[in-house]
Amino acid sequence: MDQLYSNISTVTKEILYKFIIDNNIGILNYHFNYFLNFYIEEYDIQVTSHHFSNSKIEGLTIIDVLGVSISYEKTNPKVKRNFTLCHELGHLILNHEGSYFTESIDNQGNILEREANIFSAVVLMPDIVLLSKIYYNCETFQSIQDSLEVSRQALYFRLLDLFRVYFPDKESVIKSSIDSYINGQNASLLLLFHNIKESIIQEFNQYKPSLLNQIKRKISNDGFATSQDIPELLNQKKWNQLKKENPNLKIWLIYNKGKSIAYVWDSRKLSDKEAKKKAELKLLLI
Repeated sequence: MDQLYSNISTVTKEILYKFIIDNNIGILNYHFNYFLNFYIEEYDIQVTSHHFSNSKIEGLTIIDVLGVSISYEKTNPKVKRNFTLCHELGHLILNHEGSYFTESIDNQGNILEREANIFSAVVLMPDIVLLSKIYYNCETFQSIQDSLEVSRQALYFRLLDLFRVYFPDKESVIKSSIDSYINGQNASLLLLFHNIKESIIQEFNQYKPSLLNQIKRKISNDGFATSQDIPELLNQKKWNQLKKENPNLKIWLIYNKGKSIAYVWDSRKLSDKEAKKKAELKLLLI
């Protein structure tokens, strides 16, 4: 398998899977727009369309003193525009050096363009999503095309690349299985997924929500959590950043008879005194 593909795929999934977990996005409901729209806002990206008479330029990214702008060929089908938008975002997320990137028919061999293509394919069709939809939910090739808003060609090559990572010596088996799946026969593709499903799940599950998101989820009901729930709270070096990210959070630490507990609370829901009483009770029960 192409080492470039493996490297960029791994980097992309690390960023993407953290995003999915942090935002509690259901795998079967995943759509690339969640990720794309977040980063468009995060980077304050201006998204527009363009049209050149020869239609050779699929996408453009320009980074200058005015900010970041991305444009796509407006006459292209929607599925192609989706791929282009994720491709152009890839240049930014992957920290490609430069201030001007052009996706065109003539430069597909360029290494930065290849990396952006891999990024786009993974964002549009993540491994964990394909496993869930095909293996566990038994969705058809066409239904996945429709729900993820990708082209037939893009989905075909995404499946091909995914299985090549795990079965580098089974090219003909992989292609035959994908062709059968396209024609409504999924048994051979399900067998391939069966052999790698634990690896895909394990890769996804290695990522945990950020500390702030763990806290948000834990205190969403009663406004209170302790280091018994979230051990990372004991790391006082992280407190200032947490409070900076969410000014409503308060964090403290109490000791008693050699035991300690850190606790965090939502100042809109609990007073300092109420939070301390809850923490003291927790400490007594340790």
